Amino acid sequence: MTLVSPFRLSLLGALFGLHLASQAAPAPAAVSFDTAPRAGQHQRQLIDLQATMKIRMEAGPDATEEQRAKIAQAAERAAQTGPMKMSTQMEQTMKVDAADAQGWLPLTVTVASKGGSMQVGDRTIPLPNTLTNVSYTARFNPQDFNFEMQNAEGSSAELAEAMKTQGGALISESLQLFKALSQRPLKIGDSVEVPLNMALPIPLPGSAGGMQGRVKYTLARVDRGVAHFDLGMDLKMDVSAPLPGPAASDAAAAEPPKTLQMQIGGSGKGTAALRLADRLPLTSRLAMDMKMTMNGPDNGRMDMDMNMVVQTKGESLAKPAAPTKAAPKKKS
Repeated sequence: MTLVSPFRLSLLGALFGLHLASQAAPAPAAVSFDTAPRAGQHQRQLIDLQATMKIRMEAGPDATEEQRAKIAQAAERAAQTGPMKMSTQMEQTMKVDAADAQGWLPLTVTVASKGGSMQVGDRTIPLPNTLTNVSYTARFNPQDFNFEMQNAEGSSAELAEAMKTQGGALISESLQLFKALSQRPLKIGDSVEVPLNMALPIPLPGSAGGMQGRVKYTLARVDRGVAHFDLGMDLKMDVSAPLPGPAASDAAAAEPPKTLQMQIGGSGKGTAALRLADRLPLTSRLAMDMKMTMNGPDNGRMDMDMNMVVQTKGESLAKPAAPTKAAPKKKS
């Protein structure tokens, strides 16, 4: 379950919000997007993720009788347990400070767990709040849309390092989308696509593969200063990773190394609403159907069906500008 952990799924939902953090002004025939983050922006996204997972196990064609017996027992336990359900909530804040001498805008982003649970059979297991806490600082150049990660801190060194590499790459991709949006007005019914490409969250020696996907945003309507989008998503992941082997010996040296093969595919649909005046993603909802196939080293195969819904709700934390005091009138 490492590659579909609550952190990865919730981060995905959080970054959907970042993808829509843009400003637009309606025109008679189209909407022109001014997508660069601005100094003074301070926004919060509340993220709710609900997932249901159904697991099936079966023996492969090369399994021995002993392996088939063990896999059959595991499959029976999974069938008796029934679907697993996961619920988790997160909070993400983004603050943009004043530009530095070179024109770069400093960004501060924090992602914090608000609690969650996993239901397995009749047992409910709470998820620790510290699982996904991470914060990072970066800077953004509004002239060419470059993005540089500067520092990341997390509840673990592995999480911080994953955020430095994969989180920075994904946000950089979303900023390139902002650049494309700024160059292309959208009419009602027009669409843009967001690349969603990530390598393994934590590099594994000898491993290969990653996630490739696309999220399609179609402008549905603009109503009272809010742009409404229809969302469509497709993704796939192919991973091959070596597994730890037994202690070195002549017998072990003669055995080929064992690997874990995993394929994940899925699609999703949803909606999103963006307030144009302050570039605030107001709401989004993305429902996804995913299928995972994992071939283990013991000639066993596990299939998992996952239904997942990610919902976000945005709030502006920026302080309103102080009213300008009128100059005192001169006495005549």
